[in-house]
Amino acid sequence: MRPRRRRRSLPAEPATRAELLDRVQADWAALQYVVSGLSDAQLTGAGPEGWSVKDHLAHIAEWERGCTGVLAHRPQADAFGIDAQTYATLDIDQLNDVFYQRHRAEPIGDVKALANAAHADMLAALSKLDDADLQRSVSEYGMTANPDRRLIEKIAGDTYAHYAEHTDWINNLLRAVPQPR
Repeated sequence: MRPRRRRRSLPAEPATRAELLDRVQADWAALQYVVSGLSDAQLTGAGPEGWSVKDHLAHIAEWERGCTGVLAHRPQADAFGIDAQTYATLDIDQLNDVFYQRHRAEPIGDVKALANAAHADMLAALSKLDDADLQRSVSEYGMTANPDRRLIEKIAGDTYAHYAEHTDWINNLLRAVPQPR
């Protein structure tokens, strides 16, 4: 079961691409700081809610891949590797479970590589935007769900705000699970 979303107070939304890239990199670095010193056992051990750190990393990578697809004017379902008909029937928890099931048996090295590649692709996609793009609606990028949502909100939800949310969950997971010495 995926941990439930908690509201957290974030600094002001980035107004420019440069600010956005800085924010994405800062929160990615904070996430990486938390996971970088963990052993494979710590990365793969399930926490009280059933997810491991590895599961969180795979989840983040999937959402970055989906957002990168949208930024390339591709259907998010395609970027997720899910056929459009199935995708249309899934709610957020079901979609997250698809990602969980997809990666739960993968070795940690593969998940780390997936996360790093998805993040690099995200940075490349963000670097192609201009400041005005951030205020455009996601419908201009082909999204039909929440078509009035601004692109900056989509990006935040799939990058820096998402990293921060999962960094909190990972820290809670690590506090709740006895750590090997």
